Amino acid sequence: EVYFKNLSKQKQKQVMEKNGNNHKLRVCVATCNRADYSKLAPIMFGIKAEPEFFELDVVVLGSHLIDDYGNTYRMIEQDDFDIHTRLHTIVRGEDEAAMVESVGLALVKLPDVLNRLKPDIMIVHGDRFDALALATSAALMNIRILHIEGGEVSGTIDDSIRHAITKLAHYHVCCTRSAEQHLIAMCEDHDRILLAGCPSYDKLLSAKNKDYMSVIRMWLGEDVKTRDYIVALQHPVTTDIKHSIKMFELTLDALISFNKRTLVLFPNVDAGSKEMVRVMRKKGIEHHPNFRAVKHVPFDQFIQLVAHAGCMIGNSSCGVREVGAFGTPVINLGTRQTGRETGENVLHVRDADTQDKILHALQLQFGKQYPCSKIYGDGNAVPRILKFLKSIDLKEPLQKKFCFPPVKDNISQDIDHILETQSALAVDLGGTNLRVAIVSMK
Repeated sequence: EVYFKNLSKQKQKQVMEKNGNNHKLRVCVATCNRADYSKLAPIMFGIKAEPEFFELDVVVLGSHLIDDYGNTYRMIEQDDFDIHTRLHTIVRGEDEAAMVESVGLALVKLPDVLNRLKPDIMIVHGDRFDALALATSAALMNIRILHIEGGEVSGTIDDSIRHAITKLAHYHVCCTRSAEQHLIAMCEDHDRILLAGCPSYDKLLSAKNKDYMSVIRMWLGEDVKTRDYIVALQHPVTTDIKHSIKMFELTLDALISFNKRTLVLFPNVDAGSKEMVRVMRKKGIEHHPNFRAVKHVPFDQFIQLVAHAGCMIGNSSCGVREVGAFGTPVINLGTRQTGRETGENVLHVRDADTQDKILHALQLQFGKQYPCSKIYGDGNAVPRILKFLKSIDLKEPLQKKFCFPPVKDNISQDIDHILETQSALAVDLGGTNLRVAIVSMK
């Protein structure tokens, strides 16, 4: 074991020397919200644990810094990471225009930060509008981009944003075999794609369940039993806001009728979230005896809550990705996650247009236990990602090369080719005679 560790260190040293003067890789990790931090944190811990190879700069922006969404930057501080820069980039309004303005504000503020940090590589996660601003800024400033979770298919505008970031990114870490094939089909260089699995699974699959009852009681009350409560997490669908608000109203009505203790998390900062919060307050969810409405739950505790729930309902990617690791029943509502790969624990209600339909889904799913799924990871993503980062050669050209399928050669002329050959061939196809001339340019 010692021999192989020393061998690995020698190889890593050779890579560093190849990059020039034992240069440590300066990595900037930018996190925008509670969801992407759960995926980025394991990577950040891994980078921090190897200071001989990496320098870590943490940039925090987006909804992390908003009180209405729980001031979730605090959990980054609690994890003992030094936050280099905090950027207030969210323009309040929670409508489509506010999302566009937030991207614009981030684009205005990021160049100064990146000029000061001068990272070798920026790690960007997912498919959020904040992440699009990060990738655009880094690409235009000639900073290499490592994109996490590219190649996946979900639904709504998220797909377009995710694939746009893929085109801007230089390196890709994907979670499933299908995602890898999608990236290859999108003409990305196979040598720059790593199939690693989801980093959050490294924490999920090593989670300890010894003290889960104290977590459940803290968030849901002393009298709650395992498998006898619901976790609800529903976000607006930005391509059909009115319908998603109506669907959320139907979901709450169904949950009230189902009469089980329910933890409801506030929606994210997307357009339509303010209207969804109004629906919660109109129905008195924050004061209802069966409900606990919260802005944020730390990821370690959230793992325990969903692992021992009777059911999770909503349209969060967490429901179709992470929760499968525990076999917890999931009800996925609407189109926001339509294209995701899922385990058998997920019941789709794509047309959640009536309260009865959602209520029937709750009756079918609540309290079941399904086989655990590892579609999105095996718990070893971070070591693979760190090894991939160490293999990056900073002397390689920054310009991306796309692996397009072969097409017919064009017929345009090339001066370099003419100068190299220093000759020209002319052919005259006459009616009865064939005339050929070879002209020397010398």
